[in-house]
Amino acid sequence: KDFCGSAYTSCDQSQLFIEPFKVLNFLFLTKKYFLMVISLISSLGIGINLLTLTAIPYVRWRYKTEFSILQSPPVLLVLHLAFCNLLYCSFGLPHFFQSINLGYFPYGRNVCFWIALLRNLVAQSSIATQGFIAFCVYNKKMFENGGTKYVISFIWIFSFIAIVGDIFGSTGEYKWTGSAYGCDAVYEDSKNFGILTSVFGSFLLMSCSYFLISINLVERKKLMTKSMGMENVNFSKHISTFVFITLVFGTSVTPAACLAWGLTDLRAGQNVTLVVNCLYWNSFAVGVLLYVLSNQRIRFFSDIYTICKTLFAMSISNYVKVYK
Repeated sequence: KDFCGSAYTSCDQSQLFIEPFKVLNFLFLTKKYFLMVISLISSLGIGINLLTLTAIPYVRWRYKTEFSILQSPPVLLVLHLAFCNLLYCSFGLPHFFQSINLGYFPYGRNVCFWIALLRNLVAQSSIATQGFIAFCVYNKKMFENGGTKYVISFIWIFSFIAIVGDIFGSTGEYKWTGSAYGCDAVYEDSKNFGILTSVFGSFLLMSCSYFLISINLVERKKLMTKSMGMENVNFSKHISTFVFITLVFGTSVTPAACLAWGLTDLRAGQNVTLVVNCLYWNSFAVGVLLYVLSNQRIRFFSDIYTICKTLFAMSISNYVKVYK
């Protein structure tokens, strides 16, 4: 079928037929609903992650003494997570919107390759960062004295290694997929176990770290009860937070890796795949909120309400000064 007909007059045929294209076939209502969901996720993600990247560094710089907890090592990793998620929501999700809306990719193989490479690199960095946030909460001393910067560098190197097989075509190939992911890795006889290692390795690191923290909390409660007679100490709220964060990761990222990325032999219907994709993409939009709004056990954001209140008061004060 010639996609450069009257309905697509701006289509460049010299670009269109560089690569064989598959057509995305959606029912109208499904397509309309899916495009609305992607638009909402992308808008939320850009707003939430941009606010995190601007508000937290400003408060760290302007109110060092009032919010000293924001100087702790895990904050850099949370900001790095927000940065990765912002990139994904800024150029990854709009690409999905275009792919689903048009049903093809009109810009040629080279552009398709780089879009897939950059998006997958950012996605793997975001996933790995969540694992290291958990490990940093468990062992903060290892990340002190500038250690967090080296960890961030390691995350990007590790993420590149995870997708290097797809970059050079030894495991997969970055091209038009004909799926909701648009330009992405296509696997035939081989699989990229590097990505699976990254995903499940991050999940394992997160699970183990939070499990060890929970054990420490239980032991601390026993010690406080025995030595100080403080029987009303309750850490269940803190432990439930760790469980919730782990479950969210497990129900958003791992199903996508198994069902939607072509890394396993598991297959699901189109509707199930769309739901799995939406859950996965939503983690880039609101995932940072799990750390920003978590309770006081994850102490580096326990004062987020006070921070927002301070920023709001400052904005009102500046407004009054200007228009007084």
